[in-house]
Amino acid sequence: MNNPSPVEVELKLALPPQQATRFIKLMARRRIPAVEQALLTRYYDTPDFALSEQGIALRVRRVGRRWLQTLKTEGERSGGLSRRAEYEVASGGSTLDWSRFPAEAQARVPQALRAQLIPVFETDFTRTSWLLAGEHGTAIEVALDIGEVRVPKRKGAAAHSQPLCEIELELNSGQPDALFALALDWAAQLDLLPLDISKAERGVRLAHRLDAEPVKSLPLALDQSLSVEAGFAAICQACLTQFQANLPGVLDADDIEYVHQARVALRRLRAALRLFRRVCEVPPDLLQSLRALVAALGPARDWDVLCSEWVPAVGAHCPDAADWQRGLDAWQAQRAEARASMRTTLLQAHPGAWLLAFQRWLLQRGWRRRPAGDAAPEAQRFGQLSPLAPWARQALHKGRRQVLRGAEAFAGMDAEQRHRLRIAIKRQRYAVEFFQGLIGGRRLARAQSALRNAQDSLGRSNDAQVANHLLDTTPASAQAAAMFVRGWLAALQAEAAPRENEQSVQALLRALRKLKP
Repeated sequence: MNNPSPVEVELKLALPPQQATRFIKLMARRRIPAVEQALLTRYYDTPDFALSEQGIALRVRRVGRRWLQTLKTEGERSGGLSRRAEYEVASGGSTLDWSRFPAEAQARVPQALRAQLIPVFETDFTRTSWLLAGEHGTAIEVALDIGEVRVPKRKGAAAHSQPLCEIELELNSGQPDALFALALDWAAQLDLLPLDISKAERGVRLAHRLDAEPVKSLPLALDQSLSVEAGFAAICQACLTQFQANLPGVLDADDIEYVHQARVALRRLRAALRLFRRVCEVPPDLLQSLRALVAALGPARDWDVLCSEWVPAVGAHCPDAADWQRGLDAWQAQRAEARASMRTTLLQAHPGAWLLAFQRWLLQRGWRRRPAGDAAPEAQRFGQLSPLAPWARQALHKGRRQVLRGAEAFAGMDAEQRHRLRIAIKRQRYAVEFFQGLIGGRRLARAQSALRNAQDSLGRSNDAQVANHLLDTTPASAQAAAMFVRGWLAALQAEAAPRENEQSVQALLRALRKLKP
């Protein structure tokens, strides 16, 4: 999109193709003329994609009879919002002309790399655009792009393509908040999802034949100079980014790891919000939607664990193959029903709208005001501006004491008390992971490992209990297989699990006691 400023600010949204006509009708109600253009864009890189490795996208685009050449940088992006340098100038034709770029743009690509550049992929789409004018001088270009990304046929490799259907909101003037306000008008009714991946990145992945994969949480790099509120925002952002990256797979793919990682992201976010709850207060509507999303993912994940972890471990020992097959068929049918229900419930919870609303709240630094709208109390504001590192140490120490008390009393706990201890261990594990890069130290790393092992051990016991509840719903025709699995789980819970749980909790006690208060 053409922007005279060297910095492009835009919000990108994935639009379900079946909603494209509805979006056009929504825009028609604004009675603003639409401009439709056929855009053919050729992207250049070296054969080993050296430019994309540096976060640079270089393209030549045909717009009607004109040709434009553009260089974009990596910049910053989160929740669909991106800020990046963009240099766009008229081109003399369908090939690059470096002399037309300003010196600043030319300096980003050394002469040695320029000599290696070749066309590596193309985008071919129709863009329908509208220019919206708002209050206080706000101007936003809205663009609907429908078409494809394609990699041409090469020696030893056939041509291949991928469809694209997305909305871009580019800020020509005004504040980025206006982009979120506009997107939220449409998000729920159109099932929009914020989109961080650019067309250039999509083309690079397609050229490398890289399929999308589930995304795990990444270590956080929190700086010693950060305030509490800055650390809070960074941690929330990391959790939202992980959830957003896995959400398309949850809705459309069969890989069960997408559901698991999306659930982990939301659990980490809940742990972070609880950890910071006294200094950074989150609006009730965001919390309520978060609970709905967590609840939507739970049953499908429970069936995935039963069918992919417990059942395969037992199947080889079942004496009646016919009974076992009836059990497998019944459980897979129930699993598929749970997954379909999850997707329906998720869409009803409008996860894209929730992500956009949460990102907008972070952008606005909404914690500086209480949910009722008044300013945060002075004492709370002081806490938000305090240095993060000492606050994090104090928070970790408080969590450590809670887990220590529970672990020391583990042997005498009933099932409900052990469940509460598992939750406390999980929260403390996530807290340590949040602040590991900030505080560091080998003892904290060992405590992190012990927390993870204890959580996994107690989690397996909890999973076994959940599996028993699911087996209670097995149809009568497959009860023989269900009884066999119940017996195996009972033996496991009576023999191996108690010993494993006790050992992991004792190891956790030793690791936590070595940490300095």
